[in-house]
Amino acid sequence: MYPLSEINDLGFFARVSMTMAQDAEWTLRAHPNTHLYLLCLEGSGVLNLGGAAGYAAEQYGFSYGDLLIIPRDVPYRLAGTWEAIVFHARTNAFADGVGGSRFTHPVLDYSGAGPQGGPHAAYLFDPLCSRRMEVPVPLTRVVREENAAAADDLYRRITPRDPQTNDAQARAEELKNPNVVGARVLRRAVDAPDVYNANAGNKQWAYPLTWTDDLAICIGATHNSSSDKDRPFDSHSHPDVEEYKYIISGSGTVTLGEGDPTVAREVYDFTAGDLVILPRGMPHVDAGDYTALYFHTRASAFGKIPGSSRFPHGAYVYTKPPRPTEEERAALNDPGTYVFMDSRETLNVFVPNPIVRIEHNPTGLQHLRPDLFPGRGPDSSDTA
Repeated sequence: MYPLSEINDLGFFARVSMTMAQDAEWTLRAHPNTHLYLLCLEGSGVLNLGGAAGYAAEQYGFSYGDLLIIPRDVPYRLAGTWEAIVFHARTNAFADGVGGSRFTHPVLDYSGAGPQGGPHAAYLFDPLCSRRMEVPVPLTRVVREENAAAADDLYRRITPRDPQTNDAQARAEELKNPNVVGARVLRRAVDAPDVYNANAGNKQWAYPLTWTDDLAICIGATHNSSSDKDRPFDSHSHPDVEEYKYIISGSGTVTLGEGDPTVAREVYDFTAGDLVILPRGMPHVDAGDYTALYFHTRASAFGKIPGSSRFPHGAYVYTKPPRPTEEERAALNDPGTYVFMDSRETLNVFVPNPIVRIEHNPTGLQHLRPDLFPGRGPDSSDTA
């Protein structure tokens, strides 16, 4: 578990190891009002969705590199032998705050419930799952009426959804339960091929996300220190979201404040297993030899949804470092540019930006003018 503050965009972040012997310990549960994300780092497993509260049963296999998106409110159980990064956002894409300031991890416990049964307990956990707040359970059971089948079919036809994945078997399974979220499992081999990001000098794979996802991006990237000299990252910030990166392997540095004279320069080392949290609006530059999972939350903890449904990933540019080729130079933006990108960073929208420069106030605003305002400053003998 990683500790998170009350205003983090994440409610929960952990690295989890699971074995077949522990399968019975993973109860059927759901998370109200927030999606759960799981990136498989090792091994393989099975995601079982539904089977309670009137949800039809779905089943998905997953393995190394696959990204699971478990929709809000849907009961689920995980099985297999695997290691993964597991997290959910602090606030969902509809700007509905989740849990409380200290108890940000909601859980409905469906263990032992039948197909139409409701949860027998509900909890709010803190980010470390060290404390639990029990809350009333409003749902006891789901009663199917005679027209339930027709109603389900109607829901399937009117509920907007983005299929996201090109995996035919997964697309067939996800049709069982109407839901605005499309794919439950995004296949690394099918949906997130390796590409080269000339802007960052990274080998990169990006998972497609929908307008209802809690995340703006979910990108895996490999960076080489040998490219830092000729292809240093541009300094940029994300005005409306926190950036998170979990270091899967290797090590590197992140430099804050580069290109912004109003921010003190800070340099932090990171290594495998570290979680790097970059505050909204903070200029940053990465360097080193590492592989990491980058992700930005879709809505901030203060309920302000960044960008638009199709272009949720905003960035403000501070520097334009040199590049060895014309193609790579064209991939960089001039300082002062404000750009919104789609979740794969393939489409850009450049927005009008009135900022000409960022600098300290020329007078410094550090002292009063006793010659202009006698007897009213801290240096004055006037103590009245």
